[in-house]
Amino acid sequence: MALIWVHTPSVGEYITATPLLKYLKEQNHKLLITYSSPRARDFMEKQTLGDVYIHLPIWGLVFGYSVRSLIKKFNPQALILVESDRYPSLSGVEISRKIVINARISGKSFKFLKTFRFLYGKLFENFDKILCKDEETRKKFIELGVSPARLKVCGNLKVVFNPTVKSADIFLKNQKEVLVAGSTHRGEEEIIFSAFGKVKKAFPQAVLVVAPRHIRRSKEVYKLAKEKFPNLKVSLRTEVKGYYDGDILIVDTLGELIHFYKLSTVSFVGGSLVPVGGHNLLEPAYFGKPVLFGPYVEKFADLVELLEALNLAFPVKGEKDFSETVIRLFKNPPPPKGDLKEISKRVLDCYTSELEQLLKDL
Repeated sequence: MALIWVHTPSVGEYITATPLLKYLKEQNHKLLITYSSPRARDFMEKQTLGDVYIHLPIWGLVFGYSVRSLIKKFNPQALILVESDRYPSLSGVEISRKIVINARISGKSFKFLKTFRFLYGKLFENFDKILCKDEETRKKFIELGVSPARLKVCGNLKVVFNPTVKSADIFLKNQKEVLVAGSTHRGEEEIIFSAFGKVKKAFPQAVLVVAPRHIRRSKEVYKLAKEKFPNLKVSLRTEVKGYYDGDILIVDTLGELIHFYKLSTVSFVGGSLVPVGGHNLLEPAYFGKPVLFGPYVEKFADLVELLEALNLAFPVKGEKDFSETVIRLFKNPPPPKGDLKEISKRVLDCYTSELEQLLKDL
Protein backbone atom coordinates (compact mmCIF):
# COMPACT_ATOMS: atom_id res chain seq x y z
CA MET A 1 0.00 0.00 0.00
CA ALA A 2 1.40 3.36 -1.05
CA LEU A 3 0.41 7.01 -0.82
CA ILE A 4 -0.34 8.09 -4.39
CA TRP A 5 -0.43 11.79 -5.19
CA VAL A 6 -2.89 12.52 -8.00
CA HIS A 7 -2.93 16.04 -9.43
CA THR A 8 -6.07 17.04 -11.34
CA PRO A 9 -6.15 20.66 -12.58
CA SER A 10 -9.90 21.01 -12.11
CA VAL A 11 -13.26 19.23 -11.97
CA GLY A 12 -13.23 17.89 -15.53
CA GLU A 13 -9.89 16.14 -15.11
CA TYR A 14 -10.98 14.71 -11.76
CA ILE A 15 -14.10 13.22 -13.34
CA THR A 16 -11.99 11.81 -16.18
CA ALA A 17 -9.64 10.17 -13.68
CA THR A 18 -12.42 8.76 -11.46
CA PRO A 19 -12.33 5.19 -12.89
CA LEU A 20 -8.60 5.02 -12.10
CA LEU A 21 -9.06 6.57 -8.66
CA LYS A 22 -11.58 3.79 -7.91
CA TYR A 23 -9.09 1.21 -9.18
CA LEU A 24 -6.30 2.59 -6.96
CA LYS A 25 -8.59 2.50 -3.93
CA GLU A 26 -9.47 -1.11 -4.71
CA GLN A 27 -5.73 -1.84 -4.60
CA ASN A 28 -5.69 -0.37 -1.07
CA HIS A 29 -3.59 2.66 -1.98
CA LYS A 30 -4.12 5.93 -0.16
CA LEU A 31 -4.87 8.92 -2.38
CA LEU A 32 -3.66 12.48 -1.96
CA ILE A 33 -5.68 14.58 -4.43
CA THR A 34 -4.54 18.06 -5.41
CA TYR A 35 -6.15 20.55 -7.77
CA SER A 36 -5.19 24.00 -9.03
CA SER A 37 -8.48 25.66 -9.99
CA PRO A 38 -10.05 27.63 -7.12
CA ARG A 39 -13.46 27.11 -8.74
CA ALA A 40 -13.13 23.36 -8.07
CA ARG A 41 -13.07 23.77 -4.28
CA ASP A 42 -16.80 23.28 -3.64
CA PHE A 43 -16.89 20.19 -5.85
CA MET A 44 -13.75 18.65 -4.34
CA GLU A 45 -14.95 19.14 -0.78
CA LYS A 46 -17.87 16.81 -1.54
CA GLN A 47 -15.74 13.99 -2.97
CA THR A 48 -14.86 10.84 -1.05
CA LEU A 49 -12.41 8.81 -3.17
CA GLY A 50 -9.37 10.69 -1.94
CA ASP A 51 -8.01 10.42 1.59
CA VAL A 52 -6.82 14.04 1.46
CA TYR A 53 -7.86 16.91 -0.83
CA ILE A 54 -5.63 19.98 -1.13
CA HIS A 55 -5.87 23.08 -3.29
CA LEU A 56 -2.51 24.05 -4.81
CA PRO A 57 -2.75 27.71 -5.90
CA ILE A 58 -1.37 28.62 -9.32
CA TRP A 59 1.44 30.79 -7.94
CA GLY A 60 2.43 27.99 -5.58
CA LEU A 61 2.87 25.76 -8.63
CA VAL A 62 4.64 28.41 -10.68
CA PHE A 63 7.24 29.09 -7.98
CA GLY A 64 7.18 25.57 -6.54
CA TYR A 65 6.73 26.37 -2.86
CA SER A 66 3.36 24.55 -2.64
CA VAL A 67 4.90 21.42 -4.15
CA ARG A 68 7.93 21.46 -1.83
CA SER A 69 5.69 21.93 1.21
CA LEU A 70 3.40 19.07 0.14
CA ILE A 71 6.28 16.67 -0.49
CA LYS A 72 7.80 17.47 2.91
CA LYS A 73 4.52 16.98 4.76
CA PHE A 74 3.13 13.86 3.05
CA ASN A 75 6.09 12.14 1.35
CA PRO A 76 4.02 10.43 -1.39
CA GLN A 77 5.57 7.48 -3.23
CA ALA A 78 4.13 8.27 -6.66
CA LEU A 79 2.78 11.20 -8.64
CA ILE A 80 0.06 10.81 -11.27
CA LEU A 81 -0.62 13.89 -13.40
CA VAL A 82 -3.99 13.98 -15.13
CA GLU A 83 -3.91 15.35 -18.67
CA SER A 84 -2.22 18.71 -18.97
CA ASP A 85 -0.73 20.64 -16.01
CA ARG A 86 2.95 20.98 -16.96
CA TYR A 87 4.44 23.26 -14.34
CA PRO A 88 8.15 22.52 -13.98
CA SER A 89 7.59 22.24 -10.21
CA LEU A 90 5.35 19.23 -10.88
CA SER A 91 7.20 17.69 -13.82
CA GLY A 92 10.57 18.03 -12.11
CA VAL A 93 9.59 16.77 -8.67
CA GLU A 94 11.79 13.98 -7.27
CA ILE A 95 9.58 11.02 -6.40
CA SER A 96 9.76 7.23 -6.82
CA ARG A 97 7.24 7.02 -9.67
CA LYS A 98 5.94 9.68 -12.02
CA ILE A 99 3.15 9.00 -14.49
CA VAL A 100 0.92 11.05 -16.79
CA ILE A 101 -2.52 9.65 -17.61
CA ASN A 102 -4.77 10.66 -20.51
CA ALA A 103 -1.90 12.85 -21.70
CA ARG A 104 -2.83 15.40 -24.34
CA ILE A 105 -1.15 18.37 -26.00
CA SER A 106 -3.25 20.99 -27.77
CA GLY A 107 -1.95 22.73 -30.88
CA LYS A 108 -1.36 25.97 -28.98
CA SER A 109 0.46 24.20 -26.15
CA PHE A 110 2.60 22.26 -28.61
CA LYS A 111 3.94 25.48 -30.17
CA PHE A 112 4.89 26.75 -26.72
CA LEU A 113 6.47 23.46 -25.65
CA LYS A 114 8.51 23.23 -28.87
CA THR A 115 9.85 26.73 -28.26
CA PHE A 116 11.13 25.59 -24.86
CA ARG A 117 11.92 22.04 -25.89
CA PHE A 118 15.33 22.22 -24.20
CA LEU A 119 13.51 22.52 -20.85
CA TYR A 120 10.33 20.48 -21.26
CA GLY A 121 11.95 17.63 -23.18
CA LYS A 122 14.20 16.95 -20.19
CA LEU A 123 11.32 17.30 -17.71
CA PHE A 124 9.14 14.83 -19.62
CA GLU A 125 12.03 12.37 -19.76
CA ASN A 126 11.84 12.23 -15.96
CA PHE A 127 8.48 10.46 -16.13
CA ASP A 128 8.40 6.69 -15.87
CA LYS A 129 5.45 6.52 -18.25
CA ILE A 130 3.29 8.92 -20.24
CA LEU A 131 0.00 7.26 -21.14
CA CYS A 132 -1.44 9.13 -24.12
CA LYS A 133 -5.02 9.57 -25.23
CA ASP A 134 -4.17 9.16 -28.93
CA GLU A 135 -1.38 8.53 -31.43
CA GLU A 136 -1.15 12.22 -32.34
CA THR A 137 -0.24 13.05 -28.74
CA ARG A 138 2.41 10.32 -28.67
CA LYS A 139 4.04 11.74 -31.81
CA LYS A 140 4.09 15.23 -30.30
CA PHE A 141 5.92 13.97 -27.21
CA ILE A 142 8.49 12.25 -29.44
CA GLU A 143 9.03 15.54 -31.29
CA LEU A 144 9.71 17.14 -27.91
CA GLY A 145 12.48 14.62 -27.32
CA VAL A 146 10.73 12.04 -25.16
CA SER A 147 11.89 8.46 -25.63
CA PRO A 148 9.24 6.25 -27.33
CA ALA A 149 9.83 3.67 -24.59
CA ARG A 150 8.26 6.05 -22.07
CA LEU A 151 5.15 6.52 -24.18
CA LYS A 152 2.07 4.39 -24.71
CA VAL A 153 -1.30 5.08 -26.30
CA CYS A 154 -4.10 3.79 -24.06
CA GLY A 155 -6.93 5.85 -25.53
CA ASN A 156 -9.15 8.59 -24.23
CA LEU A 157 -10.00 7.92 -20.59
CA LYS A 158 -13.16 9.99 -21.02
CA VAL A 159 -14.81 7.09 -22.88
CA VAL A 160 -14.65 4.88 -19.79
CA PHE A 161 -18.25 4.81 -18.73
CA ASN A 162 -20.19 2.13 -16.88
CA PRO A 163 -23.55 3.51 -15.81
CA THR A 164 -25.83 1.97 -13.22
CA VAL A 165 -29.30 1.76 -14.72
CA LYS A 166 -32.05 1.29 -12.18
CA SER A 167 -35.33 -0.16 -13.37
CA ALA A 168 -38.10 2.44 -13.45
CA ASP A 169 -41.81 1.84 -13.04
CA ILE A 170 -42.73 3.24 -16.43
CA PHE A 171 -43.33 1.82 -19.91
CA LEU A 172 -43.89 3.87 -23.06
CA LYS A 173 -46.74 3.07 -25.43
CA ASN A 174 -44.46 3.25 -28.45
CA GLN A 175 -41.03 1.65 -28.23
CA LYS A 176 -40.09 2.31 -31.85
CA GLU A 177 -40.07 6.11 -32.16
CA VAL A 178 -38.89 7.58 -28.85
CA LEU A 179 -37.01 10.87 -28.82
CA VAL A 180 -35.28 11.66 -25.52
CA ALA A 181 -33.89 15.16 -24.95
CA GLY A 182 -31.68 15.15 -21.86
CA SER A 183 -30.01 17.89 -19.80
CA THR A 184 -31.81 20.64 -21.71
CA HIS A 185 -31.43 24.34 -20.94
CA ARG A 186 -33.68 27.36 -21.38
CA GLY A 187 -33.79 28.25 -25.07
CA GLU A 188 -33.44 24.64 -26.21
CA GLU A 189 -36.91 23.31 -25.35
CA GLU A 190 -38.55 25.75 -27.80
CA ILE A 191 -36.39 24.34 -30.62
CA ILE A 192 -37.04 20.77 -29.52
CA PHE A 193 -40.82 21.25 -29.33
CA SER A 194 -40.97 22.92 -32.73
CA ALA A 195 -38.92 20.11 -34.26
CA PHE A 196 -41.06 17.47 -32.53
CA GLY A 197 -44.18 18.98 -34.07
CA LYS A 198 -42.77 18.13 -37.51
CA VAL A 199 -41.62 14.70 -36.32
CA LYS A 200 -45.12 14.01 -35.01
CA LYS A 201 -46.59 14.64 -38.48
CA ALA A 202 -44.27 12.02 -39.97
CA PHE A 203 -44.62 9.62 -37.03
CA PRO A 204 -47.97 10.17 -35.27
CA GLN A 205 -47.14 7.63 -32.56
CA ALA A 206 -43.80 9.24 -31.65
CA VAL A 207 -43.12 10.00 -28.00
CA LEU A 208 -40.95 12.82 -26.67
CA VAL A 209 -39.23 12.69 -23.27
CA VAL A 210 -37.64 15.93 -22.04
CA ALA A 211 -35.39 16.02 -18.96
CA PRO A 212 -34.34 19.58 -18.06
CA ARG A 213 -30.80 19.89 -16.73
CA HIS A 214 -32.16 21.63 -13.63
CA ILE A 215 -35.16 19.87 -12.14
CA ARG A 216 -36.57 23.15 -10.82
CA ARG A 217 -37.37 24.06 -14.45
CA SER A 218 -39.56 21.00 -15.04
CA LYS A 219 -42.89 22.80 -14.45
CA GLU A 220 -41.76 25.67 -16.66
CA VAL A 221 -40.98 23.20 -19.45
CA TYR A 222 -44.26 21.37 -18.82
CA LYS A 223 -46.19 24.63 -19.22
CA LEU A 224 -44.30 25.43 -22.42
CA ALA A 225 -45.17 22.00 -23.85
CA LYS A 226 -48.85 22.39 -22.95
CA GLU A 227 -48.98 25.78 -24.68
CA LYS A 228 -47.22 24.44 -27.76
CA PHE A 229 -49.29 21.24 -28.02
CA PRO A 230 -52.77 21.85 -26.58
CA ASN A 231 -54.12 18.75 -28.34
CA LEU A 232 -51.39 16.33 -27.17
CA LYS A 233 -51.15 14.55 -23.85
CA VAL A 234 -48.35 16.12 -21.81
CA SER A 235 -47.41 14.74 -18.40
CA LEU A 236 -44.91 15.14 -15.60
CA ARG A 237 -42.93 12.03 -14.73
CA THR A 238 -44.09 12.15 -11.09
CA GLU A 239 -47.70 11.80 -12.29
CA VAL A 240 -47.03 8.56 -14.16
CA LYS A 241 -46.61 4.97 -13.02
CA GLY A 242 -46.61 1.90 -15.19
CA TYR A 243 -47.89 2.29 -18.76
CA TYR A 244 -47.64 5.76 -20.31
CA ASP A 245 -49.84 6.33 -23.35
CA GLY A 246 -49.18 10.05 -23.70
CA ASP A 247 -47.17 12.04 -26.21
CA ILE A 248 -44.75 14.19 -24.19
CA LEU A 249 -43.26 13.33 -20.83
CA ILE A 250 -41.39 15.94 -18.78
CA VAL A 251 -38.94 14.34 -16.35
CA ASP A 252 -39.16 16.01 -12.94
CA THR A 253 -37.22 13.32 -11.04
CA LEU A 254 -33.53 12.78 -10.36
CA GLY A 255 -31.49 9.76 -11.46
CA GLU A 256 -33.81 8.47 -14.20
CA LEU A 257 -32.40 10.12 -17.32
CA ILE A 258 -30.03 7.23 -17.99
CA HIS A 259 -33.06 4.87 -17.96
CA PHE A 260 -34.84 6.98 -20.57
CA TYR A 261 -31.70 7.13 -22.71
CA LYS A 262 -31.74 3.34 -22.72
CA LEU A 263 -35.39 3.39 -23.89
CA SER A 264 -34.76 5.96 -26.62
CA THR A 265 -34.65 5.46 -30.36
CA VAL A 266 -32.85 8.78 -30.84
CA SER A 267 -31.46 11.09 -28.16
CA PHE A 268 -30.42 14.71 -27.94
CA VAL A 269 -27.96 15.93 -25.30
CA GLY A 270 -28.62 19.49 -24.18
CA GLY A 271 -26.42 22.41 -23.35
CA SER A 272 -25.33 22.29 -26.98
CA LEU A 273 -27.91 24.38 -28.84
CA VAL A 274 -27.20 27.24 -26.44
CA PRO A 275 -23.69 28.37 -25.40
CA VAL A 276 -23.23 26.11 -22.39
CA GLY A 277 -20.56 23.78 -23.77
CA GLY A 278 -22.53 20.55 -23.87
CA HIS A 279 -23.05 17.62 -21.53
CA ASN A 280 -22.05 13.97 -21.55
CA LEU A 281 -22.75 12.48 -24.98
CA LEU A 282 -21.63 9.07 -23.77
CA GLU A 283 -24.76 8.42 -21.73
CA PRO A 284 -27.08 7.60 -24.67
CA ALA A 285 -24.25 6.47 -26.96
CA TYR A 286 -23.26 3.80 -24.43
CA PHE A 287 -26.47 1.97 -25.35
CA GLY A 288 -25.79 2.28 -29.07
CA LYS A 289 -28.32 5.08 -29.53
CA PRO A 290 -27.74 7.81 -32.13
CA VAL A 291 -27.07 11.12 -30.39
CA LEU A 292 -27.92 14.59 -31.66
CA PHE A 293 -25.91 17.58 -30.47
CA GLY A 294 -25.77 21.29 -31.24
CA PRO A 295 -22.80 23.50 -32.17
CA TYR A 296 -21.77 24.30 -28.57
CA VAL A 297 -19.90 21.16 -27.47
CA GLU A 298 -16.44 22.53 -26.71
CA LYS A 299 -16.34 20.68 -23.36
CA PHE A 300 -16.76 17.36 -25.19
CA ALA A 301 -15.13 18.03 -28.56
CA ASP A 302 -12.88 14.96 -28.34
CA LEU A 303 -15.87 12.71 -27.60
CA VAL A 304 -17.77 14.13 -30.57
CA GLU A 305 -14.94 13.07 -32.87
CA LEU A 306 -14.96 9.53 -31.46
CA LEU A 307 -18.75 9.14 -31.57
CA GLU A 308 -18.96 10.48 -35.12
CA ALA A 309 -16.39 7.87 -36.16
CA LEU A 310 -18.63 5.23 -34.55
CA ASN A 311 -21.66 6.54 -36.46
CA LEU A 312 -23.34 7.49 -33.19
CA ALA A 313 -23.24 11.31 -33.18
CA PHE A 314 -25.11 13.70 -35.48
CA PRO A 315 -24.75 17.51 -35.44
CA VAL A 316 -27.78 19.80 -35.66
CA LYS A 317 -27.90 23.59 -35.72
CA GLY A 318 -31.57 24.40 -35.25
CA GLU A 319 -35.19 23.35 -35.63
CA LYS A 320 -35.08 22.41 -39.34
CA ASP A 321 -32.14 20.01 -39.32
CA PHE A 322 -33.15 18.76 -35.86
CA SER A 323 -36.53 17.53 -37.17
CA GLU A 324 -35.07 16.28 -40.46
CA THR A 325 -32.34 14.33 -38.68
CA VAL A 326 -34.75 12.72 -36.21
CA ILE A 327 -37.12 11.70 -39.02
CA ARG A 328 -34.23 10.25 -41.02
CA LEU A 329 -32.92 8.29 -38.04
CA PHE A 330 -36.40 7.03 -37.15
CA LYS A 331 -36.83 5.76 -40.73
CA ASN A 332 -33.38 4.24 -41.06
CA PRO A 333 -31.60 3.68 -37.72
CA PRO A 334 -27.85 3.68 -38.50
CA PRO A 335 -25.81 0.65 -37.45
CA PRO A 336 -22.96 1.65 -35.09
CA LYS A 337 -19.46 1.12 -36.45
CA GLY A 338 -18.16 -0.05 -33.07
CA ASP A 339 -19.20 -1.05 -29.58
CA LEU A 340 -18.64 1.74 -27.08
CA LYS A 341 -18.82 -0.75 -24.21
CA GLU A 342 -15.93 -2.76 -25.66
CA ILE A 343 -13.91 0.40 -26.34
CA SER A 344 -14.53 1.58 -22.77
CA LYS A 345 -13.35 -1.73 -21.33
CA ARG A 346 -10.26 -1.86 -23.56
CA VAL A 347 -9.19 1.66 -22.59
CA LEU A 348 -9.68 1.04 -18.87
CA ASP A 349 -7.82 -2.28 -19.04
CA CYS A 350 -4.84 -0.56 -20.68
CA TYR A 351 -4.58 2.11 -17.99
CA THR A 352 -5.07 -0.25 -15.05
CA SER A 353 -2.53 -2.79 -16.35
CA GLU A 354 0.06 -0.03 -16.83
CA LEU A 355 -0.56 1.37 -13.35
CA GLU A 356 -0.33 -2.11 -11.87
CA GLN A 357 3.13 -2.59 -13.36
CA LEU A 358 4.36 0.87 -12.47
CA LEU A 359 3.18 0.79 -8.85
CA LYS A 360 3.73 -2.85 -7.93
CA ASP A 361 7.05 -2.36 -6.12
CA LEU A 362 5.95 0.57 -3.96
